[in-house]
Amino acid sequence: MNKRNIILTAIAAAVTASGIGFIVSHTRKKSSEPVVEKVTLDQRADEALAYAQKHHLNTDYVLLLDYSIPSGTPRLFVWCHDKHQVVARTYAMHGIGGGSTAELPVFSNKAGSKCSSLGKFKVLTSHGAKLRRSYRLKGLERSNSNAYKRGIMIHRSKWVDTWCSKKYIPLHEPSCQGCVTVSSKGMAYLERLIKSESTPLLLWSYC
Repeated sequence: MNKRNIILTAIAAAVTASGIGFIVSHTRKKSSEPVVEKVTLDQRADEALAYAQKHHLNTDYVLLLDYSIPSGTPRLFVWCHDKHQVVARTYAMHGIGGGSTAELPVFSNKAGSKCSSLGKFKVLTSHGAKLRRSYRLKGLERSNSNAYKRGIMIHRSKWVDTWCSKKYIPLHEPSCQGCVTVSSKGMAYLERLIKSESTPLLLWSYC
């Protein structure tokens, strides 16, 4: 061992003995691909709060739906702004249209597409014509402006309850044609929350 290596070994031993982490720097090859940092849930929540304040929506809670998460994992989050944390989460299917698969959703705002839509929605207290345990959604952006006309809602489905143990919930036209279709337990929680709040909630779906 040469003199330089002996000195480095001695320094490493001394630092380790003192209880301080010893970090060895390595040179990495530069990647030609750009590094894309994923927006964190709390960053989404902060942005949603600013939007809610500006548009007179609920500033206590927001519903965040991350379609990049496999459907067999809870991906609709109820975020409490006061606690600055998730207080509930549930499974959510996506629509069957546009060539969607269970693994990969295709999104559309087009009427009749049977696709889920991305963007910010206002959660209304009006119900669907056939599903009493449901809440209609009003699209607030160009990406989901037809949501109300399409009859897009938050509602439950036993199909989600049956298949949520799998990594991906199989697509099922009677259960989801673009709606935010959740588990029965998830809907029970959301129903209580929506009824308890005097100001409409914001739901933000993204991928």
